[in-house]
Amino acid sequence: MNKLIKFIVKNFLTRKFLTFGIIGVINTLIHMGVYWIFYNLVFSAIMTSAQSAFLSNTIAFISASTFSYFANALFTFKPQNKSTKQFSAVMLVFLIRLLVSNLLTTGFDYVIQNWFGIDYEIYSWTSVIAPFAASVLLIPIAYFALDYVFRKTDKKKDTNQTT
Repeated sequence: MNKLIKFIVKNFLTRKFLTFGIIGVINTLIHMGVYWIFYNLVFSAIMTSAQSAFLSNTIAFISASTFSYFANALFTFKPQNKSTKQFSAVMLVFLIRLLVSNLLTTGFDYVIQNWFGIDYEIYSWTSVIAPFAASVLLIPIAYFALDYVFRKTDKKKDTNQTT
């Protein structure tokens, strides 16, 4: 138990993680807002619930991830050297997160509507529960993955190279 407490204090009770968390809250609000708009106003009349959840979550995730990349690069991880390799690696992390998020969101959406019997047409605000739950589960995984990617891709440029 003592090791767990030390791990939590060392990794989660830091300025860096708190900054990541604040950006994550804003990211989640962007995600939920975009998801709600697309799920309830754009796709609901033309797609099944599962299709609407999947596509709405994809659009919301891309919107929120774009914000998150720039905000975290500027305020959280602060890389000295930005590169195409770094951007590509971060986008790969986001892509993996998108796939997992879509699977979780679609699954949660099914459970909410079919197991709990919540009707999104009656309570439209509840349509954001599924992507919110998926987001909460993925936050610590995303933090460690992005921290690793930013550290590994923030290598100092070789000053002996000729141009």
